[in-house]
Amino acid sequence: MNNYSRIFFIILVYFASSQVSSQQTMVEVDRIIETNLNQTVPIIGTIISNKKSNLMAPLPGKIDSILFEEGDFVSKGKLITRIDYEKYKWLYEKAKAIVKIHEVEYNNSKTETKINLSDLNRMKALKNSSAFNEANYEKLTNLHEINQSNETKALAKLESAKYDMNMALLDFKNSQVRAPYDGILEERFIEDKEVVTIGTKMFNIVSKKYLEVLAEIPTLRVTNLSIGNTITAITVDNFKILASIRAIGAEENSKTRTVKVYLSFNKSEELRNLFAGENITLQVPIGEGKKALTIHKDAILKREGISLAYVVKDNKVEIRPLKLGEAVNNRFIVYNGVSLNELSVIKGNERLRPGQAVKLKEKQ
Repeated sequence: MNNYSRIFFIILVYFASSQVSSQQTMVEVDRIIETNLNQTVPIIGTIISNKKSNLMAPLPGKIDSILFEEGDFVSKGKLITRIDYEKYKWLYEKAKAIVKIHEVEYNNSKTETKINLSDLNRMKALKNSSAFNEANYEKLTNLHEINQSNETKALAKLESAKYDMNMALLDFKNSQVRAPYDGILEERFIEDKEVVTIGTKMFNIVSKKYLEVLAEIPTLRVTNLSIGNTITAITVDNFKILASIRAIGAEENSKTRTVKVYLSFNKSEELRNLFAGENITLQVPIGEGKKALTIHKDAILKREGISLAYVVKDNKVEIRPLKLGEAVNNRFIVYNGVSLNELSVIKGNERLRPGQAVKLKEKQ
């Protein structure tokens, strides 16, 4: 190809490209609007029992007998096991007998004090007569002080014996391990005739009567919640429960950025048995009664992990980086990058270039 032919070809290509670029590309657009945030997001929670206890051995001894097996229902106050029952029974009986001994000793000391005081008073009455004996009077006075001291000592021993008796009675009662509330004996950690020490874990009891929901909800969502708010909870088999927020935790988990939320529900509404540990999905509102700027999902382009959108200005497109939030139906909450009522390209945006002229077809 000679030089004239080459120049002609370049000029031809230039005019062809200029003509293409001067043509307006038809695109469909959608306005940036404010949307009511009446949507919900699913959060996985767990049904928990707020009465779940490990029953520990209250005193040392040998397990006499175990009256229930794992999985059995036990009602409040029902005897579950005994720990050295006979031993603690006789220790209590012995303590009662010691109290009786000290009661007799105390009563005797009171009688001796009373008799001595009577003799002392008679001697005082003879003080101005010839029958008065100074030596006997001093002897009776000293004896009275000794008797009062013995009476005080006997009373202290009696009180101490009563304390010991009460402790023995407490041990005797504690040797009979009873259910603290209605529940299921979920686990057993001891065997019959096993020797236990104070604090040995014996049983795990779980109440099915006092159930509630625990969920760790993102802090951003918790700011929209208040105690008393009602939230729909859905089990894995699509059974719906209306739950009410009972309490909101005070601490954020620094690892998960979540806060614990506790929800109660009316068990009379149950259509089937619920179980502690069962997963349940909460429909948590993302901002009830609030509005947020939103952009159509089809306007979003992803480039190397960055969210972008083409926005039309003076019939030409500008590309904008976006900071997006959660989805609201077919839109996304947008925190920055666009303004209210701007037009975003939702169709034909894949091949656009910044500054390209466009012809608009607004979405109906």
